[in-house]
Amino acid sequence: MSLANFNRDAAIVTGQRYYKVDIVGPHGVLAADLGGLLSPVAVKLVGIASSSWNPESKARVVASDATGSFRQEITLKPAIQYVVVYPGDRLSFLTQDGGRVQIVLSVNEMNEENSVEWGLRHEPYVMPTRFRIIRDTGVAFAPNLGTVWQPNFIYDPNTGLLVATENGTGVIPSTSLCLYPRFQGCYVTIRYAGHNNNGKLHMVDNVTRKSWQAEVGMIDVKWSKVQFVSHDDGIALEGTAAVAGQPMVCDIEIALVHPGNRLCGRYQGGL
Repeated sequence: MSLANFNRDAAIVTGQRYYKVDIVGPHGVLAADLGGLLSPVAVKLVGIASSSWNPESKARVVASDATGSFRQEITLKPAIQYVVVYPGDRLSFLTQDGGRVQIVLSVNEMNEENSVEWGLRHEPYVMPTRFRIIRDTGVAFAPNLGTVWQPNFIYDPNTGLLVATENGTGVIPSTSLCLYPRFQGCYVTIRYAGHNNNGKLHMVDNVTRKSWQAEVGMIDVKWSKVQFVSHDDGIALEGTAAVAGQPMVCDIEIALVHPGNRLCGRYQGGL
């Protein structure tokens, strides 16, 4: 999308505070200065509303980097939703109503006190992480408990996955999956695709290399039950391809366990 023809000189102004601009064409990006109304390097609190409830209509806060990465995406709706726009950030809009719609922005520059207050109310959050191991030629997954296997995962920005295309076997240590301090641990679930409905998930103790089969006879493309790994725990995979020589995939999804949450859940469940 290209920059909108938004300019304060072309706006209809009411009470020196309400600016109305008609945007012609598909231009859906507002520059950091919002048409010359505010400083492009000011931190701004922006309320956004639309005249439609169409769930396909979106707004993004787009960073000023060369790749145009976005900080946040929201679904447009008539209810006001607030986002923070940092120096150089732009606002991007996509409407899917087949015609003209109204977008309302309520913009205020933030001082230091405002920024601190906003920050205290919006603590950092951890995203779940998904890994994918691809067997191009259907090489079987084998637990091979005597060997440590650390797949070389590489981030794929197109899918948002950490991908490893390799045929290794063995115990995958928690350090290859938990991308934060290992003592916090993570919940883990897996699924196989293109396999013979015989998948297994082994939970492995590092010192003794003893294992427990947490899941057996897995159904293709169905996620396993959630398990927990931390410290020097490991997991091992086992399964064969549905068709010899054809691709097979194992996806692994993990989520951070916050301190106390795991024991709290076990306590509440009587475990």
